[in-house]
Amino acid sequence: MTRIHRSLVNMFSSAIGYAVPMLVNVVATPYLLRRLGPAAFGLQSFVSVIIGYLTVMDMGLDLPIIKLLSEDRAKKDVDSENRMLSTTLQLYGVIGLIGMVLIILGADFFTQSVFKIPQEMIPQARLVFRLAGIGFLGSMGLSWGRALAMGLQRFELSYGVFVASNVVGVGLGIVIVYCGYGVIGYVLVRVATSLLSGVAQWVLARKLLPSFNFRWGIHRPTLSRIGTYIGCGVINRAVSGLVSRLDQTLIGIWIGVAAAGVYSVPFLVVSSLGYVISYILGFMFPMASELQVAGDIARLRQIFVRASRFIAAIAGMMFVPLFTLGDEFLTLWVPSIASQAVGVLRLLTLATYVTTLCASLNNNVVVGMGYIRQYTYYATVRALVLSGLCILLIHPFGLLGAGYALLVTGIVDIVFLIYTVRNNMQLKAGELFATAYAKPIILSIVISCLAWASRSFVHSWQSLVIAVVSIECLFIAFGWLIGVFGETERRALGIIWDFFVARKNASDLPQTNNGD
Repeated sequence: MTRIHRSLVNMFSSAIGYAVPMLVNVVATPYLLRRLGPAAFGLQSFVSVIIGYLTVMDMGLDLPIIKLLSEDRAKKDVDSENRMLSTTLQLYGVIGLIGMVLIILGADFFTQSVFKIPQEMIPQARLVFRLAGIGFLGSMGLSWGRALAMGLQRFELSYGVFVASNVVGVGLGIVIVYCGYGVIGYVLVRVATSLLSGVAQWVLARKLLPSFNFRWGIHRPTLSRIGTYIGCGVINRAVSGLVSRLDQTLIGIWIGVAAAGVYSVPFLVVSSLGYVISYILGFMFPMASELQVAGDIARLRQIFVRASRFIAAIAGMMFVPLFTLGDEFLTLWVPSIASQAVGVLRLLTLATYVTTLCASLNNNVVVGMGYIRQYTYYATVRALVLSGLCILLIHPFGLLGAGYALLVTGIVDIVFLIYTVRNNMQLKAGELFATAYAKPIILSIVISCLAWASRSFVHSWQSLVIAVVSIECLFIAFGWLIGVFGETERRALGIIWDFFVARKNASDLPQTNNGD
């Protein structure tokens, strides 16, 4: 399979792997919000918050697994591969068990001393947090399996497990809620599917690597190989784990769990779109590593510029309709909280748009090239800035304060992008903006103005869908016209077309009986 074929498979697998669970959650949210109520809905959202805080314990092991597995496969060093995978799997297992115990033991502290939870919900909250501890153990199995598949550049298999876990978990959870088991039943189902997904990742690993021979014990030379990544990984996980949900945590502490539930709705929508793009770009990590080792920086620079233009266009297509028509979407989707959520939705949309343009691709390339310390410095500074802004702005401005904090933090992403393209790829920031960002950004602004003019016609789901489809068609048409989409996109479309034609021709062939 050629590089562009494999990249396309990985891109679509990543996009589908995140888009499908996102859509499932979007569909499920109104029902859960109505059935559980804002307080219980906010409570279940804190499960991922607690798990996110303890991801610092995994020390960023996914990065060395991806990088070292790629290297060992290239060298055909099966022994080193087995040692590395066995050691990291055991490390993940120990981390999962320790994290599970910490969360279970800390359940009383979370419910009574940290979050502002209604008194009548404290017994439920205590049990929910204990279940979250078990869910943390399952998340470690998922992390190891996902890193393994990414190291092999087989994104489609890893995300297949991820999609199945989320769809089944949410679907069964809704059934459980409908049957009257409330937030506890919903969280229990999600935790159970997470644990089963960890088992599925193990089975997948055995199929992907039939030569994998698990060995008990921590291999010291392997620890030396991943030492640099562990050191930086601990810092990265610490700052990301402590800050990634700090906005929602502070809202829950200062304003209340119900307000955190309201905030989680626009946050879910906006962050999901941002993550779709980030996941699409996951293939750039191993590719950047490969080109760095080969010394082909010119080729990497060329790919980076093209990918930046493509991502800027995709970001515009996703975030322009959300920014201009997001209030109508919320009114139709979750009318009970729409008026409270629309302001922060727009701020989060702008903030995520900036971060997507500046950080999604850049971070993958920086880490893939081996500049893990540069990335760690950036992540630490960004975390400190975001933390300070959240502390300063959320208490006086509420939900809007969280949006302002994330938007202003985008300045750090812009500065780091300018630094890395100049120093790592010998590319001037002005040249990158002119060749990659200028046209998509201008196009996004123009389409935003046109979309804003269509707001008066949107009053139903049907009219909203028509408006969004019209916006996307205009974006694509003008994008082809002014050169936002180019030869690479044409080649990719050609490959996709050939793939479906080949599948259709194969299905049209007469089937023969093996006994003839």
